[in-house]
Amino acid sequence: MTSDDFRIMRTVKVVLLGASGLLGWSIYQELKRRGYKTYPYFRQSKPDVSFAEFRALNLSEDSKVTRELLDLWPDAIINCAAISSPDTVNLDPFTAKMINVDAAERLAEISSHLGARFIHVSSDMVFEGRQQPYRSTDVPNPLSEYGLQKLESEKKVLSAIGENFVILRITLINGNSPKANRSPHERILQSIRNKSTINLFDDEFRQPCSADNVASVVVELLERPNLNGLFHWAGSEVITRYELGLRILERFGFSSNFITKSSLSDSFKKVGRRPAKLTFELSPLAGKIKTKPESVAEQLEGLKVPNSLYKWYRESATDPSKYVLRHLKC
Repeated sequence: MTSDDFRIMRTVKVVLLGASGLLGWSIYQELKRRGYKTYPYFRQSKPDVSFAEFRALNLSEDSKVTRELLDLWPDAIINCAAISSPDTVNLDPFTAKMINVDAAERLAEISSHLGARFIHVSSDMVFEGRQQPYRSTDVPNPLSEYGLQKLESEKKVLSAIGENFVILRITLINGNSPKANRSPHERILQSIRNKSTINLFDDEFRQPCSADNVASVVVELLERPNLNGLFHWAGSEVITRYELGLRILERFGFSSNFITKSSLSDSFKKVGRRPAKLTFELSPLAGKIKTKPESVAEQLEGLKVPNSLYKWYRESATDPSKYVLRHLKC
């Protein structure tokens, strides 16, 4: 199927795993906007009106996953499903591996059988953070169990499917999650409301991107079957977690006093081994697609106060007009 076919044929079936997550939600919205026949899946045992169009599927149940996808016979499968919290992975690495590694391998095998395009989302955490910037051809060396599992998932995908696939490594994500509890700004606002201490590292450097921007890249890769292999994507700027937190406070009109500067090197026992600096070289992908990496300022412009926090926010922000003015420009 050519790229023109993908643009024209809006009957193309796209399965999206992990659709209720921060990135998955943005990809779902982008697929809907472009008119794709999308089948969003999430792991949810109880009905949730927030995801009325979604289908529940436990990716650790191989037989059910296989039967579901073979019955549907999609043209493309996008895998955003992951247990991505390093702390959660460390607490139960066996369960995390079933989703992060085993499910990814099974999805790649099914995609190969169906002849479907397969897009698998991976992480910058496959690197140790000593070489800057990392190219997609550089040798990974993860420091954490989560990084190890994402690297293993890449290897499994590569061995399971020989063509018509993309592995996309991404970085720290900004955005607006459906449950308002996934992105950095949502967690910061929740912590301020709950009067919780916010400690952010001033010696951990990342190259954040926005969920909406990555979603555009993913859908563009869906439409470009001539682009296959392993690619990197990130924003256009490198920033510390502490500085990003300050920029978020400024964006929403809060005093910088709400965040305390801390050191990654002094927090080893609490957070475990973590790369101090992770940056990406975005070529060759950046030169082959229309979507451009965003600056931190551009990413912050797209952030919203969650509806559940809006009343509190209007009453509590030092200068809520900063958000309102920017919001009205959108």
